Amino acid sequence: MRVVPHRLREFGEYLKGIGASPLPPVDVPEERAPDMYMATHSSPATEMVRVPISAFPNTPSLFRFFVDGVQRTVPVTEVPVGNVRVPVHITHLVAGAMERVEGRLRPVLKREAVILLLPLQALQVATSSVSPVTRPPGQELGAGVCIYEAIRSGGSQYYSDTSVGLELQRGGRVTPLLQAGDLVRTGEVRSKALNRAKVLLRILEIGVLWELRQQYPDDWVLLDGPVAPPLKYGRLVHPSLQGLEGIARPDVAFDFLRRVIGAVKRVQIVPQSGLEFALAHGPDFVSCVYLFSDVIQEDDQVAKEILSAFLWLRRELADEIPSVWSSISGLARFDIPIPAVIDDPALKNTWNTLNEQDLANLLSNPASREHQRLRELLESIVTERWPVPSSDSLRTLTELFPIAETEFWLSAHLYDLYELRQTVFG
Repeated sequence: MRVVPHRLREFGEYLKGIGASPLPPVDVPEERAPDMYMATHSSPATEMVRVPISAFPNTPSLFRFFVDGVQRTVPVTEVPVGNVRVPVHITHLVAGAMERVEGRLRPVLKREAVILLLPLQALQVATSSVSPVTRPPGQELGAGVCIYEAIRSGGSQYYSDTSVGLELQRGGRVTPLLQAGDLVRTGEVRSKALNRAKVLLRILEIGVLWELRQQYPDDWVLLDGPVAPPLKYGRLVHPSLQGLEGIARPDVAFDFLRRVIGAVKRVQIVPQSGLEFALAHGPDFVSCVYLFSDVIQEDDQVAKEILSAFLWLRRELADEIPSVWSSISGLARFDIPIPAVIDDPALKNTWNTLNEQDLANLLSNPASREHQRLRELLESIVTERWPVPSSDSLRTLTELFPIAETEFWLSAHLYDLYELRQTVFG
């Protein structure tokens, strides 16, 4: 078993000081639940173009770097509040990138953090008349902090208040998520902790992506998951990315997005019509490329600045996996930011105002530079589908091999359940 840094034991002393009692190191059922690979939301979307792609492109892939993140989040203690016992969680987050060098993948960058998750403000209000809960030691990862920079600087320990959001309202106020009266709903407290861990991991992934973009501005990066989160969490990564949020600075967004593609293996948001063409049988692929309205979901996210290309990635295997009962289960989505296909410096400050019909005309014209770039990206994606990663049956249909390898490498660095408990109680 690895030795956990001694400074993290301050969490344990703090939790004992507020009357918390340890929980057995058991896994959280939500983390072990299998992914449900099928559409759960439909949204208005405009079909921009259908692109036929050879099942075996003879061109090398564009992608050099592959970014992913893994996490383990477990409840470790309970804080008594009257007759209610409120769970407190620990999460270990690891995000990183692998690089393809001469046909082989090698690790190139890794960032990680162990973070205490607790509904601090709600606990303080609930205990104000008795013995108010104090703040934990270490640095808070909250709405007013550049979270990635704080973690990259290598601070001692971190905590995050799950009773308030990471978004800032007008006047700099944070959004309340849990009130003192909500602490009796243990499931909601746990849900807020798990959601916070997901968001913090996404911020860590965006930070890794940002570091790569700083050092290798012209190399292509394949990100595991949707590309929309940077448009929401940029300011929590680095001050220079504040202009990403809502495309407040089109030039900043252009530079960040022009070499980034997102691979979404768990597709929840689908267009309201047209996907049947992507599910057609034949010798070649048909990728249906859409532009969604400005839609944001908690897990799967789309945005109007990002093209969504759908591919039935490994249709050859669909009949070999009996657990797959829906054709949508084998459908993967690839997020292609508009700057990735319209890579014109003259449009750096205006690309997000491009008329939808004009964009469709560019993408559907086989002779246009934009259509050729889109085809090149889709061919690169198809090239990455082999070899098949050794994963669970559903992900085998939708996960690209380099992403799976990156995840395996990062997962090897995760603390197990007992090590996470050791961070608190030794």
